[in-house]
Amino acid sequence: MSLEQKIADAVNTYIGAFESGDLEAIMGIYADECSVEDPVGSPVKQGREAVREFYQGAMSMGVKLKLESEIRIAGNEAAFAFTGSVDLGESIMRFNPIDVMVFNDEGKVTSMRAFFGPTNSSTESK
Repeated sequence: MSLEQKIADAVNTYIGAFESGDLEAIMGIYADECSVEDPVGSPVKQGREAVREFYQGAMSMGVKLKLESEIRIAGNEAAFAFTGSVDLGESIMRFNPIDVMVFNDEGKVTSMRAFFGPTNSSTESK
């Protein structure tokens, strides 16, 4: 399988794992040495344990993701836009980031950076 196909598969696994609440699937796409900066400008989560803790928190909130356009792959990096949503009970929070992932030669994520800010999120009453 080509690196490009491994990257596309990893991104699709990432999006799908939020739908199914599968933390192990998310961790399965990450390399042993990895980091997450979500959102960009926040403290970087360095190493598998910190990355696992970050995603465990997101999944416990019931975050759901939906890919909004094709995955852009260049070399060993991918960028993709998606919509995220969280049911807060009385309202739904939505956010629209662009994630950029860097992959090693085995197709595992070594870093992920999420680009979004206050203008890329909203809360709507149900």
